[in-house]
Amino acid sequence: MKTSPSPFHIPLNRRRLLHSMLLTTGGIITNSVYAEALTLTPRATEGPYYPDHLPLDQDNDLTMIIGGKAPASGVVTEFGGRLLNADGKPIENGVIELWQADNNGCYIHSRGAQQGNEKDPNFQGFGKIETNAKGEYRFRTIKPGLYTGRTIHWHIRVKQGGKSMLTTQLFIAGVPQNDRDGILRSMGTEQQRLSVIREFKPMSTESKELVGTWDIVIGHTPEDPEQSGRGPGGPPRIRRDADQDIKDALFGPSF
Repeated sequence: MKTSPSPFHIPLNRRRLLHSMLLTTGGIITNSVYAEALTLTPRATEGPYYPDHLPLDQDNDLTMIIGGKAPASGVVTEFGGRLLNADGKPIENGVIELWQADNNGCYIHSRGAQQGNEKDPNFQGFGKIETNAKGEYRFRTIKPGLYTGRTIHWHIRVKQGGKSMLTTQLFIAGVPQNDRDGILRSMGTEQQRLSVIREFKPMSTESKELVGTWDIVIGHTPEDPEQSGRGPGGPPRIRRDADQDIKDALFGPSF
């Protein structure tokens, strides 16, 4: 049984700030003051494996593909929440894209197979969803496979009106590799990094499936296409980034 997304996340110290503001302002907080209590989701590298050929099946359930004979291997994992702007207002009709490694640490990108591993043919690898009137979204996928040089992570892109507003990554709390992951350590302030490390728990005492909540807070300015590594509406640009540097150092240049 799926769970409903929880209210958007406000870190504990910010909650105390809001409480003190309520006391000192007589319960009146303007949008500009309220926005200060939100943590903008930090940007992160797109990485080298955004799909170079998008799959026919692009829905928000990556565990099954159209015409597939079996579900994807791995631990089924669901997460969702709300897409909010910097003022704390939900964003309707925003498009959230997700791409990730399969249980074997491989991406659906044509060069996304990790050395010695094969891609899971039953894993969709990429999905997207449009937020509803409350800004809500949800994905059903798997816990990403671990590959050398990185911690476990999901890649996320947020689009609004056809423009890329944010490219980021989501992480699982308690994974040992988090502490030394170069991408995670470079993502904004400490508070911003904490906002993309989420706790995932079993859906029930009998279930092995995991579930987590994550609210995405974006600013008002679209990101530079050069920053995300893609031209407007075009394929990924070949460029250096931390993900690719790690790959090249371990296995030689991939492209």
